[in-house]
Amino acid sequence: MSLIGAELTRRTEQLGAAVASAVRAEIDFYEYAEVVSNDELLESCTANVRFIFSGLTGPQSFDTTPATATGESRAQSRVPLPLVMAAYRIGSHLIWQALLEIVEAHDEISRHALLAVTERIWEAQDVYTNAMTAGYRRRATQQAVDDEAERAALAEALFSGTVTAGHSPWEIADLLGLPSRGPYVVVAARTPELGKHALPGIGDKLRSLDIYSAWRLLPELQIGIVHLPSDAARASLIATLERISSHGIGVSPRFDVLSDIGTALRYARIAVAGSTDSEPVVEFEDSVLGVAAVTAPDVNLRLAEAVLGGLDGAADRDLLYQTFRVWVARRGSIPEAAGALFCHPNTVRHRLRRIEEYTGRSINVPLDLAELCLVFEIVSKLR
Repeated sequence: MSLIGAELTRRTEQLGAAVASAVRAEIDFYEYAEVVSNDELLESCTANVRFIFSGLTGPQSFDTTPATATGESRAQSRVPLPLVMAAYRIGSHLIWQALLEIVEAHDEISRHALLAVTERIWEAQDVYTNAMTAGYRRRATQQAVDDEAERAALAEALFSGTVTAGHSPWEIADLLGLPSRGPYVVVAARTPELGKHALPGIGDKLRSLDIYSAWRLLPELQIGIVHLPSDAARASLIATLERISSHGIGVSPRFDVLSDIGTALRYARIAVAGSTDSEPVVEFEDSVLGVAAVTAPDVNLRLAEAVLGGLDGAADRDLLYQTFRVWVARRGSIPEAAGALFCHPNTVRHRLRRIEEYTGRSINVPLDLAELCLVFEIVSKLR
């Protein structure tokens, strides 16, 4: 075993260079020195070979420091882990070939010595691979955390309008992978719990649809800016939000200039306040009454109380509320409202007259009807 160890140790530098050359030639990712430099690859391959051979002289424990350093370095260079493992397999194959060459050149090496060396080599390779993998995953995890923190900081700067000497809004958008020109929308989604993502993985989901976005997590909202180059992209966004929404989402009107993002965020916040279980995704521009209802809620609730307060004493108040909403939803058609409510048209007329009596507003006077529509919407959204 000492003879094999001595021969292999003598070939350390040669084998390290052979492994580096084979990795560069056989794995496309390593083809260009920009990924991992020639010197760095040669150094790590030689360290790998030296590590394995160092364990052949005795039962001492292995020093896994080089393996950990290699794993962290490859993760830092963003080399995919399967490709790093492929490079290790190439190294193992060349080491095995070198071992066979030594055995063939020395008849005095016993079968027992060969088996002992082989066992020790594979043990070293397992220890080295495990240490490398642990180092890789630790660094990759830290990189992911750092990348997410960096994106969050950039998104925060974009939403807050923070501008520095080296980062204009357009440059920040570029760093976030967003086109520098719109149209965009801002999305605001209620979080299920404090600090929990409302839309997990939304960036990747939209990216799979060729929609670029950037997101920021706030205590009670997850906010994002989304680039929508077409009506089809907008439809895909809304469909995706409706599919994964569970706590309410608001979408701003479209805008073209990044400097308008603050205003768009305010619109998205107003829109999300108007979302309900039956209407989880609210687009600001598509629900004028709904948006108006949730703007200045304290004032609106007082307005609703002033107009609809008389209805509170009615035994069938909820039925009157339902009738008015159904009638409005049917564009003021009494026959259609009656059909939806499974009652006679005269019953609908009677209920509407009672609403007029309780509120002092006539459904035939445009201004009165506008007030009624608004206060009923306020009650629906805020009570």
